[in-house]
Amino acid sequence: MQTAPQLYLLDGSSYIYRAYYGVRDLATAGGLPTNAVYGFTKMLLDLLQGQRPDHLAVVFEPPREATFRRELYPGYKAQREAVPAELTLQLPYIRQLVAALNIPALEVPGFEADDVIATLARRYAAQGCAVTVVSGDKDLLQIVGDGITLLDTMKGQRSGPAEVVARFGVPPELVADVLGLAGDTADNIPGVPGIGEKTAAELVRRFGSLDGVLKWRSLVNGKQRRANLETYAEQARLSKVLATVRYDVPLAPELAALRRQSPNLAALLPLLQQLELAALALAFTPPPPGVVEIYSDGSGRDSGPGGYGVILRHGENEKELCGFEPVATSQRMELLAAIRGLEALNKRRTVRLFSDSQYLVRGMREWLPGWIRNGRLETPEALANQDLWQQLAALSRQHAVSWEWVRGHAGHPFNERCDQLAKRA
Repeated sequence: MQTAPQLYLLDGSSYIYRAYYGVRDLATAGGLPTNAVYGFTKMLLDLLQGQRPDHLAVVFEPPREATFRRELYPGYKAQREAVPAELTLQLPYIRQLVAALNIPALEVPGFEADDVIATLARRYAAQGCAVTVVSGDKDLLQIVGDGITLLDTMKGQRSGPAEVVARFGVPPELVADVLGLAGDTADNIPGVPGIGEKTAAELVRRFGSLDGVLKWRSLVNGKQRRANLETYAEQARLSKVLATVRYDVPLAPELAALRRQSPNLAALLPLLQQLELAALALAFTPPPPGVVEIYSDGSGRDSGPGGYGVILRHGENEKELCGFEPVATSQRMELLAAIRGLEALNKRRTVRLFSDSQYLVRGMREWLPGWIRNGRLETPEALANQDLWQQLAALSRQHAVSWEWVRGHAGHPFNERCDQLAKRA
């Protein structure tokens, strides 16, 4: 059975601001701030590895002064402070990184990213794609529907129509009606004074729409509320227009143009090195020719459940493994992770195996040769985890393996991923 193409539309501004405020005090030796560049790229890398989309695009915002909403209402987003100078310096590098990753970057003058995303999401969902909008912007919940979900990667939450009803109290197609009444302080959309989001949702459910609320305002409870609905009726209608995304943006890239591609390493790696982002450069640097890199990690509590995570890399190919044991120790899971990685090789290989476990690395480098010489490896009950050490000894003879230690929880991209795999197993 053929699955639907997976299209991910990423709200670039959402990621940029989360990265800027989520990562602090990161700069090159020369003083160029890089916190937003690092955070944005790290989140994008996590998305690519965790979701593995078939197709992908990053949608950027035009200057806020140049949108049709600002022409309709000069106060739209007017309360927002200017982009911080330290962030402004990083924006060109973020765009360069997206280009070097071979990810299409989309922007249409006069329209916000929400409008571009909504237009493309509806178009490709109608063509049979499974569209995921990646954003923390609640305004985009109004486009959720058949074939379209919203993913907030910071919260790990995916929203469909049921989640929209739980959040707003109305289905997606009525979200803009609620915002027309309640307004939106984040965008400086005024709404109707005295009506909050909860009350707005109750009114829209009762009367069916914003127009229904305004038409039957005489039936609304509260003298002041009825008066405000009459006084600010046109403001409410304008607010709904401001809150409603557009589906008619003049942009029509072919789906094939959004297909995920391999990064342009010749452009990407020098850029990351220029920005002194060594950990990110490592994440994109392929293994040496003919070498298989294995990253392994295990987690567990004494006599409790445990998990392991493994990443194998060869050329541009990458494979993840993970598993679970109901009764384990952390040391046992570290050894089992390395075993599973070596077992995945289908012929003799030159292998670099990386682990943050001194127990594993020192055991294979220093202790195992002595155990073999003095016979302890084969002496019953002479060693803790003897069965696993025996398996490792046998597997290591089948390949040319170098055992390399990496510091755990120190930002190493593959070690961190293995740690996450082990904990999820």
